[in-house]
Amino acid sequence: MNFQIAPHAGFCFGVKMAIRKGEELAAGGHAPIATLGPLIHNPQEVKRLERLGIYARETFEEIRENTVLIRTHGVAPSVYEEAEKRGLELYDCTCPFVNKVQRIAHEHSLNGFLVLILGNRSHPEVQGILGWAGEHGVAFQDIAELEQLELQGRRVCLVAQTTENLERFEKAEQALRQYELAELTVFNTICSATRERQSAALELAGTVDLMLVIGGSNSANTQKLANICRQNGCRTEHIERADEIDMGWFDGVKNVGITAGASTPDWIIREVTLKMEELMTMEQGLESYGILGEVGRNDIVTGTVVKIDSDEVLVDIGGKSEGIIPVRELSFSKNVNPEDVVKVGDEIRVMVIKEENNEGNILLSKKRVDQAAAMEKLEEAYNNGTILEAPVVDVVKGGVIVDIGTRGFVPASRLDIRYIEDIKSFVGQTLQFKIIKFEPESRKIVLSRREILEEQEKARKEQVWASIEEGQTRTGVVRRLAAFGAFVDLGGVDGLLHVSEMGWGRVKNPGDVVKVGQEIEVYVLAVDREKEKISLGLKQLRVNPWEAAAEKYAVGSIVSGKVVRIVPFGAFVMLEDGVDGLVHISQISWERVEKVEDALQIGQEISAKVLELDVENKKISLSIKQTTEKPAKEAPAPVAEAAAEEAAEEIPVVQEEMGSTLADVFNN
Repeated sequence: MNFQIAPHAGFCFGVKMAIRKGEELAAGGHAPIATLGPLIHNPQEVKRLERLGIYARETFEEIRENTVLIRTHGVAPSVYEEAEKRGLELYDCTCPFVNKVQRIAHEHSLNGFLVLILGNRSHPEVQGILGWAGEHGVAFQDIAELEQLELQGRRVCLVAQTTENLERFEKAEQALRQYELAELTVFNTICSATRERQSAALELAGTVDLMLVIGGSNSANTQKLANICRQNGCRTEHIERADEIDMGWFDGVKNVGITAGASTPDWIIREVTLKMEELMTMEQGLESYGILGEVGRNDIVTGTVVKIDSDEVLVDIGGKSEGIIPVRELSFSKNVNPEDVVKVGDEIRVMVIKEENNEGNILLSKKRVDQAAAMEKLEEAYNNGTILEAPVVDVVKGGVIVDIGTRGFVPASRLDIRYIEDIKSFVGQTLQFKIIKFEPESRKIVLSRREILEEQEKARKEQVWASIEEGQTRTGVVRRLAAFGAFVDLGGVDGLLHVSEMGWGRVKNPGDVVKVGQEIEVYVLAVDREKEKISLGLKQLRVNPWEAAAEKYAVGSIVSGKVVRIVPFGAFVMLEDGVDGLVHISQISWERVEKVEDALQIGQEISAKVLELDVENKKISLSIKQTTEKPAKEAPAPVAEAAAEEAAEEIPVVQEEMGSTLADVFNN
């Protein structure tokens, strides 16, 4: 049996700083010293500190000491004010990462932002951050809680508890971007040491048979470490110290991984490693005295499958009794059906992992032999950078497992070049990968698909930039919509289809014309290789309605349309998409019209006579009143009045689009 300690295990620098400060103060004659809450979430270390004269107090009322340490979790401003009132000597050991979150929360709350804190609202660190955010702070643990908040149109600042999980934080950010916010400011305040510790534990858990996670049972970051390892499909035991180790955990276990939370002192980690070394020495001693008999542990033998059950496979290896392969030792895939792996009568190679179980059967493993056989080929592929094709067989915390003859781990961040909402969709797919980490001693094999996709995308981009020219028609896929247009993927390069180029008529919402994921043909308007910008058009590939306007809207013809806009001097009527005409206020009715709104309404269908047509300037003048006969007057109008009326009828009709004003109209 081998064991390996994950990098970045144990105290982070913030905890080390707090412990060191407490020890210095105690040694300098400041004891007894109080800490507001336990200085560290580890009961063994808390007891050690008590022996130095450093005591954990939960409230100010409990404090009898003159010197008080503020722990790494930090506190709200009100705590500092209370300490000053009581005349206490304060030493602030707030972690710099926590200080940063507090500062961000405070500054943004003063500027009118709603400060959203992803984390455990009952945790002292989050409570402290809420204190700095004041009435503008809200803590949430689940994305579903966001639906209970009034977020539309608000300015929002997103931060996280420093020990939060990065994947959860990224999902929270994605969720917030679905809201119509006035502004969203995002700060990834997860401690880099936390990210490194979680990442190292996750990778190690993907390569061992058992993980030991050391740390206080009430430590949030240690609990998260244990959950990360378990969700990766690895057997995981959370212990506070070495004497909690159960010998039965190591039956059939070849490789053990060890990690520790940020509140776990080095002396406890040393206790556990010494215990593991004792177990290894004991195991080697048993093997040297031949206790395993003729067939020894780790020996590889050939046998014949004689029976298959749902939880085990019986193999005849020529001994006094059959050997048993537990289903977990048949394949590294979870929930495997034994009959999908072997058949009765198959001759297979297996490894002895234990002399006998309670029934006297030798325990065997097929997956370990398969893994060993694959290692040589995989090492060659790693050294040569060979691209492998492998099926995705399982989803674990932080990534997926692929079948490369052994267990290969692909982090979620290495599955694609874009953010993946649900990595479960990859299960069952056979994809291309490269090995980026190969450690045969610990059977740690990490693969990536992202580099392959990046190389392919780079080649596609180069091809697009080398061939694209103004005036071309290209096929692309709509990737994203914005208020001003749509971004279209032309094969690794995005071009902008501006809303003004989507149709010959006025387009208010790009989503009314194109949809995300839709494949469309676009016209290349402009190419700026230096700035890597491409301008696209859609309307250029459609018939310009004005080209047929001379025939369809001849002067004197009667046309139909819908009122789309009303202005003080008339109404614009849409005759078809992209073609509007203007009915001047004087051409609405034979009777005098004071206000256009009194005679016409938006959306009203009307018939009108074409008075003027200017195709070059895209102008059509219409008259509603001239579609009807001029009513007869009861008495002849005075000459002056008739002349004025006749002159009014001759006022030319002018389109708003040409920049004309009422003054222009009446001065003609």
